[in-house]
Amino acid sequence: MKLYKISTLLCLCISASSWALSNDTEQPIYINSDNQELDIQKNIVTFTGNVILRQGSIDIRADKVVVTRPGGNEGKETIDAYGKPATFHQIMDDGKPIDGAARKMRYETSTEFLKMTDEAILIQEGSEIQGKVISYKIDEQKLVAESGKKKRVTTILQPNQINQNNK
Repeated sequence: MKLYKISTLLCLCISASSWALSNDTEQPIYINSDNQELDIQKNIVTFTGNVILRQGSIDIRADKVVVTRPGGNEGKETIDAYGKPATFHQIMDDGKPIDGAARKMRYETSTEFLKMTDEAILIQEGSEIQGKVISYKIDEQKLVAESGKKKRVTTILQPNQINQNNK
């Protein structure tokens, strides 16, 4: 029963009322960096040095970002971000932000899937989830956190969220 309550609170922490801005993935992707390298034949662009990627309310910051367009298909980009840490920020439809950080992130634009690896953390309204790997299906608000060797997934729920979600 205790595990059920904790799972329920975790789900409420990243609540269904907080859907990501519905038109983020329909927006163009803007990338600024110190350097850029393009491989036209492989459809790969590598950005290095203070990289800032924006798509709608999505904001990714990293030391290095690699954008791949499989088969040159627009709208099906895979974005790999690397940093110490790389960060992710997005505004939900209810106006509340969600933030993440990890040493490596993979964002698949066509499926709205974000995978954060190595020292991953996801924060919403002061509550946080930490683990070795956090997988987050943005459009469905589904999250899976996994632990590393000799470590456990850590969740911190703020009292104001627990009280609000129990009303």
